[in-house]
Amino acid sequence: MAIPTESLPPPGRGSTEIDFLLGAFPRGQLSEIVGSWSSGGESLLLALLARATAGGRLAALVDGADAFDPTAAAAAGADLSSLLWVRCGGDTVRALRAADLLARCPGFAVVALDLGERVLTRRQPVPPAAWRRLQRAVEGSGAALVLRVPRHVAGAAAALVLDAERGRAQWVGSPRPTRLDGLLSRIRVLRSRAPAPLQAEGVWTLSWRL
Repeated sequence: MAIPTESLPPPGRGSTEIDFLLGAFPRGQLSEIVGSWSSGGESLLLALLARATAGGRLAALVDGADAFDPTAAAAAGADLSSLLWVRCGGDTVRALRAADLLARCPGFAVVALDLGERVLTRRQPVPPAAWRRLQRAVEGSGAALVLRVPRHVAGAAAALVLDAERGRAQWVGSPRPTRLDGLLSRIRVLRSRAPAPLQAEGVWTLSWRL
């Protein structure tokens, strides 16, 4: 059964805000979601993949760190039959080549490259030219190319850069809240050169249900 794109888990709340934010990723350009582990960046990427596939479109995920959880993706509303998953075993060069190839392929609404939390730190730094090649690869296509990394690395090649920061935890229960219900994250716009740009330095507060 298809899950309406207007109510995506995650997030469990604020569907209007998340829909607007997810719709801001520009097609034919490179975007970045940056943030450390548990900041909400992975959840934002997962919501983007769920939004695309639940809406009947195709998406691809290049999993640089082999950290993708299909069960969590399905629970978030992703249609796994419409998602191409490429595992790269921590090989950054292989991940970049796969993303470059997929960005040139027609038919994808979203091509995501997730380099994980430790891939960039244990390898040689990726040269800036690699990000410019990715940007050129996706130009003229109908796909939004999204890079998920712990820190900003793409420089001027990224048209949209969103920084995720972990907020406070949300607890529920009566008479005392003792059960963890979800987490808040703050999404800050570091750069936006999209056709309909987000407000520079804008801040979005999103709620993610566990």
